[in-house]
Amino acid sequence: MVGSADRFTLAERVGIGATAEVIRGFDQERRVPVAIKRLHEHLSVDPLTRDRFEREARLSARITSEHVVGYVASGIDADDRPYLVLEWLEGEDLAHRIRTSGAQCGTAEALTIARQAALGLLALHEAGIVHRDVKPGNLFLALPPDGGPFVVKLLDLGVAHDSASENVDGVALGTPFYMSPEQARGDTEIGPRSDLFSLGVLLFELLSGKRPFAGDDAFSVLAKIVLQAPPRLSNAWPEAPPVLDALVARALARDPEARFSSAREMADAIEAARRVVLEGAAPPEDIALPPALVPSDDHLVGVIFGRLPLSSNVGRTRALFQRVAEQQGGVVIPLLGRGVAAIFAGECADGLLRAADAALDLVKQMTGVRLSLVTGGALPSGAGLSASVIERGTRALERPRADVNEPPVRIDDATAQLLEEQYAVEGAPGSLSIRGTRGR
Repeated sequence: MVGSADRFTLAERVGIGATAEVIRGFDQERRVPVAIKRLHEHLSVDPLTRDRFEREARLSARITSEHVVGYVASGIDADDRPYLVLEWLEGEDLAHRIRTSGAQCGTAEALTIARQAALGLLALHEAGIVHRDVKPGNLFLALPPDGGPFVVKLLDLGVAHDSASENVDGVALGTPFYMSPEQARGDTEIGPRSDLFSLGVLLFELLSGKRPFAGDDAFSVLAKIVLQAPPRLSNAWPEAPPVLDALVARALARDPEARFSSAREMADAIEAARRVVLEGAAPPEDIALPPALVPSDDHLVGVIFGRLPLSSNVGRTRALFQRVAEQQGGVVIPLLGRGVAAIFAGECADGLLRAADAALDLVKQMTGVRLSLVTGGALPSGAGLSASVIERGTRALERPRADVNEPPVRIDDATAQLLEEQYAVEGAPGSLSIRGTRGR
């Protein structure tokens, strides 16, 4: 048993995660079932994990909202294991719904889920809490006892950030597919609009059946979130009503200031879009659709993707990478962990040539760094990169080594054709690299 005076009795275990187990219990005081989340025994002696768990309990106790799972109690059991008691929910989480029914659901249901999730985020944000892990597994479609329609409830404040106190771990956390650009860069300051971006990703997926940012591995997904011009809902769902296309585009803006200013504003925009699409209300006259982006064949960008050496101090290595890239006019963008990218723009192929020189200089100064270099047509200033450039660059970076003597700057076949007159290109098609310059 857990709780004072044996208030809560334990029944069967209903779930197990990386840090805690979830047990169905019974609240003797209120005579209702409850969910008891208890830290794993082997982690209860780890101060960092224990502090994070207890912080989740404190944050949960501060929230009272129909759209956030309800807090009941928390404490330490007889085995010195922290526990958190929450309301018992009947129904399923959205991840299970997607696995069993497919990602795309009806427009009405998608908008209902997103709007109620926004109201749950509103309650968190008004309490100074940023969730930081908005994803299908953390949205529960709870079925009321009276058999009414489901109610969306946000789950799991385990990685939430409380703006009123210091972040105890300083670690950027979340789930790659649903991270905001600021999370994917590893920024230390993550605000409420980060959650709204994640909710925009989720709405895109529910409406179209596709994730806006997909890739073969976490690195490519993070690179797309940070660097790619945000994909349009209408590209994945050609029949998307303009009001929904514009709503999702605003939520997915790379610049936080261009997103909705609050969860309340986003919830209101979702409701207004619902009335237009499902009830025939007049659409707003000022629907702001992003312009179509076409890469310029006359202006190329060179892009370096890199993984910094594991044996190095990441701060010092990032500073060195930035210094070398900026000497050639590159703009450096950090990625979560040891990932990094640098973009070189210029007239014709000038950006690519400067990127190649920077990459060769980097491998001379950084033992163990792994780099790829690709090029593609430039998009308008500030728009980001095309998905094609990012996919080719991350694919080249992650491909297996052809042999132990393979040069460390990997390129794709299209980039090789532009570099082969001035740089020593080695390898076979599909596994090409550059080792140095020709005659320089």
